[in-house]
Amino acid sequence: MYLKIQIKKEVNKPSTLLCTRRDGSITYSKIQIDFEIHDIAHYAVEMQLQLKNAFYGLLSRGYQICDFLLPKDERPKELQPQNLPSEALATEHLVNLLTIDFMQTDGEMDISKMLEDILDDNGLSFPEKVKKEKITSIQKELVDLMVQWNKLQSGQSLEMVFEFE
Repeated sequence: MYLKIQIKKEVNKPSTLLCTRRDGSITYSKIQIDFEIHDIAHYAVEMQLQLKNAFYGLLSRGYQICDFLLPKDERPKELQPQNLPSEALATEHLVNLLTIDFMQTDGEMDISKMLEDILDDNGLSFPEKVKKEKITSIQKELVDLMVQWNKLQSGQSLEMVFEFE
């Protein structure tokens, strides 16, 4: 599984997310202003947990970013919420919690407990390896990546490689 992820920073206008697959094919989209953290958090979560069936894993297999931006009932059948792998749905909840924590609470949320409650409420499971220590590690990587992002000038890109067996 391989995907080169580039987020090109723009000031006062949407940044661009560009993903290049091993075969050279690409998918890209503009990102809502100040929403880059969400895609960066996806990277930290999916890499650290070695998730193959969440956002970047699905993109590496050929889905397009624009497929995820469509209204839920207009997406390809496999990407409609009821058909998505539970790993993808659970990952989205974790990414949202990490994003909120980073932007609003400065690390004060009990993400592990909140995630457990959300997953229970939605009948979803998630890998056992999502313990507090792993969430702390993901949070640290997210902070490191956001520091890199914030140092970029307009027109520069944050590059990340999503790769594992």
